[in-house]
Amino acid sequence: MRVYYHLAGLFILGLVTFISNKVQAEPYLAVREGLMCSACHVNQTGIGMRTLYGVEFTQSDMPIMETVDMEGVLDRDILDFISIGGDVRLANTTRAPDVGGAKSTNTFGFNEGNLYAKITIKQDRFYLYVDEAFAPGAARNRELVGILEGLPNSGYLKVGRMSLPYGWRLWDFGFTRSQPGFLGQDFGVEIGFEPGTISFQAAISNGEPFAITDSNTGKQFTTRLATVHSKGRIGASFTFNSDDPTVGGKRRTFVAGGPHIGVNLGPIAVLGEAHFIRAFDGVKNDFVTRIAAYGEANVLLSPGVNGKVAFDYFDPKNGNPTAKRLRIGLEPTITEYMQLRVFYEVMRPRNFADPLFGLNPNQDVVTLELHMMF
Repeated sequence: MRVYYHLAGLFILGLVTFISNKVQAEPYLAVREGLMCSACHVNQTGIGMRTLYGVEFTQSDMPIMETVDMEGVLDRDILDFISIGGDVRLANTTRAPDVGGAKSTNTFGFNEGNLYAKITIKQDRFYLYVDEAFAPGAARNRELVGILEGLPNSGYLKVGRMSLPYGWRLWDFGFTRSQPGFLGQDFGVEIGFEPGTISFQAAISNGEPFAITDSNTGKQFTTRLATVHSKGRIGASFTFNSDDPTVGGKRRTFVAGGPHIGVNLGPIAVLGEAHFIRAFDGVKNDFVTRIAAYGEANVLLSPGVNGKVAFDYFDPKNGNPTAKRLRIGLEPTITEYMQLRVFYEVMRPRNFADPLFGLNPNQDVVTLELHMMF
């Protein structure tokens, strides 16, 4: 019962903050505004440091109360050619495992701590982009790329360590496709074009996201194509790793792909994606085609307050049960620098150890998160 007392307290806190407009830069905002990810983010494929427009949007459209005193707004430029940004997510998490005799736990900690930097070498032509994570866990580099922009058809070329262009870039750490082992950061080359309403990216990378050196004799190819309109967007992603390391003499070729869609219904923004993931299963010693799907509905309840309902589905196709997760919560953006997120998650059933995604136990989770951003 402890988890329900926590939920009641967090719900009351959510109602209190309800009266306070601003929401973190998630894909549903791009869908609601009919924008490309590159409109608000320095990294053209989304997430991370915000562009000048993204900062202005954060100040004027996202908070409960629009920023009036612009002189008090943080200047992200520390030199004429260097600007910085960051995201910090502090969380209090209560977990109630659905296992006989297991006790619920309550933990304070980091969900995320990232610092970003843009170093301009030539204005509107070439810059370095850095995304460094310092929490949770040990500090690690997520992205370090050189980006050449100004190519024909609003094109760019990206070289370095990067997040591969695949599906929606979601701030949802429990989402099945966000789990380690699927698509992490990798070293490679990416090219993209955004002529008119078309958004296209393609990347060739080592195919060993967590390795320092490349022992992979093949390479991984990843691509994403979408058409973006004021009423939403529709697209698809595909990735193929030509030469994953072998297990038991079998070559572990990895293939995944599927559609993603976003629909703008005014105050309601709906996102979804489905993916077929063909990968080697070390338990069955054979290839298995897993199915992953995700959907969310976002409702603008009042200026600066977003209500979210999300559903996550995963079928391992190896004899283990399917995994389902229901997530519901409020996201009031208090100021241009601060957002509160209150979520309740139900995971049923999720008590299996999948060779690709790892252990996800049956449990109820209540999260109170403070997101600080600049």
